[in-house]
Amino acid sequence: MKNEANLNVAVVTSTYARNNEDCQVPWMRELVRRVNGKVGSVRIFAPSYKGLADHEIDQVPVHRFRYAPVGMEALTHDEGAPNKTRKIAYKLLAIPYILLGIIAVTRWCLKHRIDVLHIHWPFPHGLWAIIPRYILGVKVVAMSHGAELAIARRSGVVKKVLGWLLRTAHVRCANSSHTANEIKAVSGCDDTIITPYGATVAAKGAESTPTAVPMLLFCGRLIQRKGIDVLLKALPKVLAQQEVKVVITGEGDSKAEWQALATRMHLDDVVTFAGFVSNEELADLYNQCTAYVHPAIFDDNGDTEGLGVVLIEALSYRKPVIASSVGGIVDVIKDGKTGLLVPEKNTTALAAAITRVLADPALAARLGEQGYQHVETFFDWERIAAQTLAIYSDVVHNPAALTAESRTA
Repeated sequence: MKNEANLNVAVVTSTYARNNEDCQVPWMRELVRRVNGKVGSVRIFAPSYKGLADHEIDQVPVHRFRYAPVGMEALTHDEGAPNKTRKIAYKLLAIPYILLGIIAVTRWCLKHRIDVLHIHWPFPHGLWAIIPRYILGVKVVAMSHGAELAIARRSGVVKKVLGWLLRTAHVRCANSSHTANEIKAVSGCDDTIITPYGATVAAKGAESTPTAVPMLLFCGRLIQRKGIDVLLKALPKVLAQQEVKVVITGEGDSKAEWQALATRMHLDDVVTFAGFVSNEELADLYNQCTAYVHPAIFDDNGDTEGLGVVLIEALSYRKPVIASSVGGIVDVIKDGKTGLLVPEKNTTALAAAITRVLADPALAARLGEQGYQHVETFFDWERIAAQTLAIYSDVVHNPAALTAESRTA
């Protein structure tokens, strides 16, 4: 029998950094970096992107499997597969993606004698694990982030398949209590282990350097469920009480729509759409902002924030956070303790919360400090890495321990 130090682990994902500067799923990359060297081996299995070949990041090998001609390999990365598959061409591309993925993962497990498959987004990637699980005896850890559960809400077929894949996994994990509850609704399983992730932009400097005019910051993909239109519509109520500047980082398919909305509302002098920024630039923005605002919503497909790593990052800078009370956000923001929560899509409540924080520096400082302490305790990377390593070891050597752990997660 192998001990923990000799386990071969494969992290299976739709998206992974394509080079050292790529900002894709930085939380997954950080977790992999922290567990690497503490088991026998850690490898990444991910689809190619426009012909991208195998490579290495952080001394971890990344295997890229091919599923289409070079020019068509764009189902994953950047905007994300759930958004792309709304188009018929990408829906068709999902067929070779799934079928060739099954073959590639099975061959890869044989080649590297994989003991544990850590599957992110169990639909569709849990399908890749069927042969390794039932024929090769590989243990399957299914990690849900929320996007696959949103797809299941739209499709009865996907719901049934995802439910089966979750039930047949050896371990079910979720990034938040919200996602764990959705897993239970889809699969009937109530033993999901909550394994969150921590900040990926390290706190830079001990002291904040706020701007002269209070600055509100938002970071993330500019897609419908981020709710930036709600923030824009709330701003006139804030500006009636207090001068502010707003910086919105990121790219996405809603960016042009929201820029146009800001222009129609005569907010171009107030709101800056900064696009993608480096980690160094983002660290400076966290330091400079007065408060972090995250007006997330349930989008037209029922999808919302699975956790919200940017909230963790903002709190790691001791910044007060105002956010919507949706999804996994409530695991990070405890209303009145680690931030302020408001109902989704409620511009009046959002404006009132922002104005309250800006008008009360003592409240802002208290929320930031208590939020920092919460992040240091629950979202600490050392704790998360140790929890993940324990799951890998237990799923192979001591499955009964997983039941005990899940009850206390």
